[in-house]
Amino acid sequence: MCVGGQTVHTLSSGRFMLHAVILAGGSGTRLWPASRAAKPKHLLAFEPGQTLLQATLERLTGLVPPKQTWIVTGPFQSAQVADSLPQVDAQHILLEPVSRNTAASIGLAAVKLRHIDPEAVMIVLPADHIIKPAPLFCETLQLAADIVASSPDTLVTLGIKPTFPATTYGYIQCGGAVSASQNVYHVLRFCEKPKQDVAETFVQSGDFYWNAGIFVWKAETILNLLNRFEPDIGECLCQITESIGTAEESAMTSKAFEKMKSISIDYAVMERAENIVVVESAFDWNDVGTWSALDRLYADQKDEHGNLSVFSNVLAIDSTGCTVRCGDSEHLVALVGMHDVVVIQTADATLVVRKDQEESVRHIVEELKQRGGDTPI
Repeated sequence: MCVGGQTVHTLSSGRFMLHAVILAGGSGTRLWPASRAAKPKHLLAFEPGQTLLQATLERLTGLVPPKQTWIVTGPFQSAQVADSLPQVDAQHILLEPVSRNTAASIGLAAVKLRHIDPEAVMIVLPADHIIKPAPLFCETLQLAADIVASSPDTLVTLGIKPTFPATTYGYIQCGGAVSASQNVYHVLRFCEKPKQDVAETFVQSGDFYWNAGIFVWKAETILNLLNRFEPDIGECLCQITESIGTAEESAMTSKAFEKMKSISIDYAVMERAENIVVVESAFDWNDVGTWSALDRLYADQKDEHGNLSVFSNVLAIDSTGCTVRCGDSEHLVALVGMHDVVVIQTADATLVVRKDQEESVRHIVEELKQRGGDTPI
């Protein structure tokens, strides 16, 4: 196989080229009705003046320049992505012909990077997280890149110390310290989204981190591992590799993606690989997975009854713990006798959901698709 058969190049610390790969696919179904297929989560602004995608790129300032930044997105979002990031070369916006989850999107970026730079080290990060402060984030990524420089076969992931027993995040269990002074540990296992009682056990144990979905590794290394654990994906990536720079590249990429298995990088590689370390990360992190994330982002703006109004005009009577986000600040949202609900209003749809039922919002999107799109999705 050409994906796994190339010579592994040795990195010298400080001499490799660091690239950022921002994953900007998906539609954020749990954030309906603001997040749609035509305007997904990463193209929304959760803070004034910037979309999540724009903030992700800016956060890398000083570590990775735009000329070494790559965006992986879908064809229906590519124009908006390009318009919102004029500083990124249009050739660095990579299109997934069809959605095949993160193993395929990371593999596509890796083959492109290896083609132009056999020594390439990739920072892989989602486009839809809120992370502060940026300097601490970059320092953490630099530490991760230095680990890869000294040990090219190592996969590095970033872990967040859990502050509550979340059931919507994956977890990483750490083992012994690689470097206690830098809070770097061997990874024992990855755990998918747990039930509440299991999440509570994880947090109490003290040796679990939230999985931030941020990785650093050599492009060559991740391609070798994809070929080892998912040979069918490896073969598809090999076909893309052979077509790069030819007139057949676009057609071959589409053909390969049609055949490719849909699987996350966690299932495809991270749960199987041996040489993984986690860097404990001290920056503030929020993946904005559900609307309740607003409660953490704007905690200081809640009223005395725990109600939160974001970009909204709200009148709350005998109501507690409610979160409201309205697309029109002049549109009044009045709550009476409501407790622990989320209200999201856009120009063509309104969502009202109990906070303990937010995971079910995705079912609305599924139902609307079943209706054939006659209702806004």
